[in-house]
Amino acid sequence: MTERGKCSKIKYVCFFAIIARVRLVMFRHIGTKYFFSSILAVVLGLGLCCGGCSMGTSSTTDKPQGTETKAKVPGVAIPRRSPDVKYSVPQGVSILMYHMIGDMKNNAAVMTKENLERQMKYLKDHDYHPITIEELYGYVANGDPLPDKPVCITFDDGYIDTYTIVYPMMKKYNFPWTLFLITDDVEKSYQRMTWDQLKEMAESGDVTIANHTLSHPKLHNLKTREEKENEIIGASKALKYRLGIDTAWLAYPYGDYDDEVIDICKKAGIKMAVTTDAGRVHVGSYPYELKRVYIGNDISMARFVERLNKDNYSPV
Repeated sequence: MTERGKCSKIKYVCFFAIIARVRLVMFRHIGTKYFFSSILAVVLGLGLCCGGCSMGTSSTTDKPQGTETKAKVPGVAIPRRSPDVKYSVPQGVSILMYHMIGDMKNNAAVMTKENLERQMKYLKDHDYHPITIEELYGYVANGDPLPDKPVCITFDDGYIDTYTIVYPMMKKYNFPWTLFLITDDVEKSYQRMTWDQLKEMAESGDVTIANHTLSHPKLHNLKTREEKENEIIGASKALKYRLGIDTAWLAYPYGDYDDEVIDICKKAGIKMAVTTDAGRVHVGSYPYELKRVYIGNDISMARFVERLNKDNYSPV
């Protein structure tokens, strides 16, 4: 029974207790003094009953505004906001695109841990607000306002360093982020994450885990629609089966796609897909051709800052 129902029942019982006292006076002819003292006792009891009901429910109904926390959904990052953050509709948003984190000097796409830390610290120190990909979709599709200085952080593929380095670092800075996962590569080698590690991340509320296809092919080069569907729909099914995730987001491998791929995405429940084309996104950007901002080890801090804020940033 609900608290409201319990209170109603108590009031009902107290009311009939008063009626019983009245009948007692009428039929037993007890003293008036006793009658009034009895009535007073019952009325006070009724007041205590009602007061008790109010006190019993105040902890759940008088909750201060803004203290509710969003329930965790597997593989969906929860936005982080302080109460004083201002919202507006920005002129553009940079989707930062990272891959592996490590010390491979001969591969510019591999970011060192030190450089990644430096960039995340810059975002924190300069009041940037990383947003979830769900928030990004609201901005692109509906013009929803975002916190001041928004940025969307994404990592592709699913390397082990995403778990050992990126995951704790994003937690340290309290940043939501997105991982586009190649599902067939999970547990494929020591360089890849395990499903248990991914499950831990999915349940943390820190990261949105999204579709990067089954095996990372150039989708445009696949000969049949069935092959393309297998890559896209198969990865979504793997995320659902393994992690309980219903994803609506995809990153095209190598940024490669065609009209047929977009049609498959739409019919498979994908609401938004990102490319590797350079640039920022805006309200009204086509949600299946969103540009991203490449960040590699060859990007200096000055160029990193430029890419956070400019549409026509330097390509080199």
